[in-house]
Amino acid sequence: MNQLYLSLNEAGLIFKGHTEQGEVDFIFLETYENGTTHSVDVNTFETLFGDVEGNPTYEALSGPHTFKWGDTQYTMTAEEMG
Repeated sequence: MNQLYLSLNEAGLIFKGHTEQGEVDFIFLETYENGTTHSVDVNTFETLFGDVEGNPTYEALSGPHTFKWGDTQYTMTAEEMG
């Protein structure tokens, strides 16, 4: 996914933020009309979308993904994830 991250960074969609784990990279996902934004940290992104690591195209990212969250395995599309 390095090429994906490089492209996102070039587009200004990756930024640094602080969490309980210290400084981490975030990806902007959406900006609403009122100016608020929705983002995800890179570690969570990799958990949810790691199954397309070899081919992170728009089509692959938009399709269904199987991932484990805690002790439960899920399969859902990016749209279903919210």
